[in-house]
Amino acid sequence: MSQPAYSIPQRSPLYQAPPFDYKAFSKVSVFCRVDEAAIRGALPAQFDVRGDVIEFFIMDVPAGGSLGAYAEGGIVVPMSYKGRPGGHVLYEIVTNDDSMAVGREVWGYPKKMGDVEWQADDNAVRAKLSRRGTSLIEIDFKVDGPQFEKPALQPRFQTRIIPSPESPAVETQIIENSLGGSSIIRHAVGTAEIRIGGNASDPFSDFEIREIVGAEMIVANFVLSFGKIIG
Repeated sequence: MSQPAYSIPQRSPLYQAPPFDYKAFSKVSVFCRVDEAAIRGALPAQFDVRGDVIEFFIMDVPAGGSLGAYAEGGIVVPMSYKGRPGGHVLYEIVTNDDSMAVGREVWGYPKKMGDVEWQADDNAVRAKLSRRGTSLIEIDFKVDGPQFEKPALQPRFQTRIIPSPESPAVETQIIENSLGGSSIIRHAVGTAEIRIGGNASDPFSDFEIREIVGAEMIVANFVLSFGKIIG
């Protein structure tokens, strides 16, 4: 009898069990002040809003352990759960199916398949996140900008939705997840131009940017391991 699989398909699982060892991923982030009411309107009811500065990000992953190479982007908002501060990934678009499936099924990350364009050198990053032909985030980042205070967005608190096979009912779990083994290879602050698009299926543009607080790019390593069911 074969060993039980961690995921489906059972005979040839889409992904293995964590941990996933990420090496030298690159990420560009723009931190923007938005209307706090817009955050509240999008945040799951289990969470409380904690501030009005959110993160728009796009990242390139050349080596995500057994998940391989892919890219992704999305929006992270500051929140708290029962008084515990952290960040909630509100929208997330990825470029391969194993990353999408493991993120949704294990930790409750709201991943969908889409496209990322990524051009980078030592002094600049130009990146675009899109899905089904609609541009969602476009970032033009240049190194050398002012230091800024960014919101604390770790650990992550996500809602894992488990649909019932018998009815439209769902089970909802609150998952806490932290990154381990993080090491920064390069960090640079800079200036950025950002354009946000969207549609009814991917309503990124519900967030009207009032102010760009700051921008940064990092190259780093981390280990993505198991999370914890806390609610």
